[in-house]
Amino acid sequence: MLRRLCVEDWVLLGLTAEKVVQHVFITWAFATDRFELREQVAPPWELLLWSGGAVAVLFAVALVGLWHRRRWAPMLLIGLALFDIIGEFVGQGTLIIDLVVSFVVAWVILLLALRARARIAATPESPASS
Repeated sequence: MLRRLCVEDWVLLGLTAEKVVQHVFITWAFATDRFELREQVAPPWELLLWSGGAVAVLFAVALVGLWHRRRWAPMLLIGLALFDIIGEFVGQGTLIIDLVVSFVVAWVILLLALRARARIAATPESPASS
C-alpha cells in the first residue's frame, strides 16, 4: 500500500517533471539550432546535445521511480541535480555564472531529494518492487 504523498513529494514530482521538459526542449534546440543556442555554449554543442538527451531520459526514469516510491529514485535525482548544477558552470564556461531558474530548480531538487531519501526508505516496499 502506498503512503500518502506530502507537499514536499508533490513539489519534487513537479520540479522533476519540469526538468524532463526542460532537457527535452534544450536537446531539441541543440539538434535544430534554434535560438542560435550552439553558439552560446562553451563546450562542443554535440556533447551537450547527447548529455542533455540522456539526462532527460534519466529525469523521466527518476520521476516514475518517485511516483512508485522506489528507494533508488531519490539517489538518482541527487546525482542528476548535481550533474545539472555542475553543467551550468560547464555550459557557460566560467565559475561566475548567470543565475538562471534551471540552476535554482536543480538546487531545490537536490535538497528535496536528500529529504525524500529518509521518507521513502521508511516506506515498506513490496517484494516485487525491488
